[in-house]
Amino acid sequence: MMKKKSLVTILSSIVCLVGLTACGESNSVTNSSEKNDATEVITLKVGHIAPPGEAYALGFEAYAEAVEEATDGQVQFEIFGNGSLGGERELLEGVQLGTIDMSVITTGVVSNFVPEVTAIEFPFLFKDLEHAYKTLDGEVGQEILEIMSNSGLKGIAFWENGQRHLANNVKPIMTPEDLKGLKMRTIESELLLDTYSALGTNATPMAFPEVYGGLQQGVIDGSDFSYGVIWSTNVYEQTKYLSEVGLYYASATLLINHDVYNSLPVDVQEAIINLGKEYAQIQRNISQELEAEQKQNLIDNGVEIISSEDLDLNAFRQLVEPVYEKHAEKYGEYIQRIQATE
Repeated sequence: MMKKKSLVTILSSIVCLVGLTACGESNSVTNSSEKNDATEVITLKVGHIAPPGEAYALGFEAYAEAVEEATDGQVQFEIFGNGSLGGERELLEGVQLGTIDMSVITTGVVSNFVPEVTAIEFPFLFKDLEHAYKTLDGEVGQEILEIMSNSGLKGIAFWENGQRHLANNVKPIMTPEDLKGLKMRTIESELLLDTYSALGTNATPMAFPEVYGGLQQGVIDGSDFSYGVIWSTNVYEQTKYLSEVGLYYASATLLINHDVYNSLPVDVQEAIINLGKEYAQIQRNISQELEAEQKQNLIDNGVEIISSEDLDLNAFRQLVEPVYEKHAEKYGEYIQRIQATE
């Protein structure tokens, strides 16, 4: 317990410190220029959807500080969080076009631009978190990151969004039968649309910033969330039930515009890539440290949690087998390699 509090305290301090430097606009650039007049300051504009205190936000603040330190202040970050620059699809398009330099984006959204990413989004694909990490940090994950260069993106590393559970404001989900007819929001992904259809729901694509209002107004009944997302975005206020189905493991891709990356000095490139990979595990640890506390916060605020131990997860897995069959021609080889990863 003390370890968790200590970590959160340290990370909060990091956020405060980096907030003064990374979000201070011209002041931070001026100070860096005064420190080393011979070095041109590189300012990278970053957008993400996470509110303060969420693992994306905490992880990126810590990563930004590490990069700034490693480059002796040559690299500075302007960070725009909480969806202030738009939803994830807009952010990804911005990185692709170069109007935004970097982002951390839910990998399912990236799959619309880089189809190969779909291979790591299949329902119930990973045996556990260790299997997910070994896949994403190993041969398959690194191969997919390299492929992103064909779409104007430089994939740096896979960070964590978290295990996605099923939440709604209509009834507790105990069996797949309980899902039938529910209007379930999903990101704009063919694979997830197929997954939700296989589960018997009315799949509804929707940008995340619209989810709170969609639940409030009855446009949707629920969606899948990690504990971090549902708590830190206050979506739990419009949610009564959460079932620990673990529908899929959602990673998040740390990205930089490919042309911007290529324009950077080699030592800066190395700092951005090497620290991005190093901080993947740090950000995952942040996510895991926060999850137990976030789960308790949901319970304390009236959300009914249906534990995975009380669910017949095999019944859910059986229903999504047609999803694997439908996409076998495109992703079957990847799936086999992932399942064989140890």
